[in-house]
Amino acid sequence: MNQTLNSSQNPEQALSGSKVDALHVVYLAASSLAMFTSVCGAAGNSAVVWLLTVGVQRTPFCIYMLNLAVADLLFLLCMASMLTLETPSLADSHTKVHEVVTRVMYFAYTASLSLLTAISVQRCLSVLFPLWYKCRRPRHLSTVVCSLLWALALLMNTLTTLFCLRFWRHDEGRCFMVDTAMGTLIMGVFTPVMTVSGITLYVRVRRSALLWRRRPRRLLVVILASILVFLVGSLPLGIYWFVLFWLPLPWEAKLLYICLSRLSSAISSSANPVIYFLVGSQRTRRLAESLKVVLGRALQEEPEPEGRETPSTGPSEGL
Repeated sequence: MNQTLNSSQNPEQALSGSKVDALHVVYLAASSLAMFTSVCGAAGNSAVVWLLTVGVQRTPFCIYMLNLAVADLLFLLCMASMLTLETPSLADSHTKVHEVVTRVMYFAYTASLSLLTAISVQRCLSVLFPLWYKCRRPRHLSTVVCSLLWALALLMNTLTTLFCLRFWRHDEGRCFMVDTAMGTLIMGVFTPVMTVSGITLYVRVRRSALLWRRRPRRLLVVILASILVFLVGSLPLGIYWFVLFWLPLPWEAKLLYICLSRLSSAISSSANPVIYFLVGSQRTRRLAESLKVVLGRALQEEPEPEGRETPSTGPSEGL
């Protein structure tokens, strides 16, 4: 995670002295695709933020999805900015700006992971213990949890930056210890909890489908799809930051991995708006409905009437 603190070279600067033309082509192709995906994903997440802010009636899970869209939007904007700063014309003169943008991208990544973990855990509780969840859940639980997770992500990344940049700048061993603690929290706590919650939801959905022959609620499909996309697309970038960077691997292997993981993480952070559209739209009217109606249907928490589509009036407040 602290590669920008321990080295002033970014990938483009490193490649400028490399004789491996094929690797340079891979870097340019992956960076171009990541830039294009980031711009498109930022537009999609901006639309989700706008609709969830002013257009769709809010429920507890809409609050979570709003915060997740903000985190993904921030991550994609930082990704696009970082790739722009790595172009040959800017790489030498904006190293400090590149460092700051990378720090903010770490913050957005941590916030996105923790928010998705909270979403999966709360939905798992609502499915396993529906009566307790409906009657005993604190009214403003979603808002409080989101605020705490944003604060935790900011605190962790700020402390990591200060420790490595100001106090232990020339001691990579100490920075490794800080990264190990950060990586343990992310890879050893958030990711396993999110995975277990997702598997539990999937098993419960499959059991309900087999026993009662009901279609799963759209919100469950959205959450499961978001978890799967994150684990496949965004987790490799976290593995590089917290694990692979410190391993004595060949430079070419590290560069190839970081290029591909950037692209996959950009795709992952851009995927949620697409998931909302695919899950919330009706096949017969996919292009005729407004985005507000589609998003409201995708995030609704009421069960769908069997054998017909749910009315597209947006989610209800109650749980």
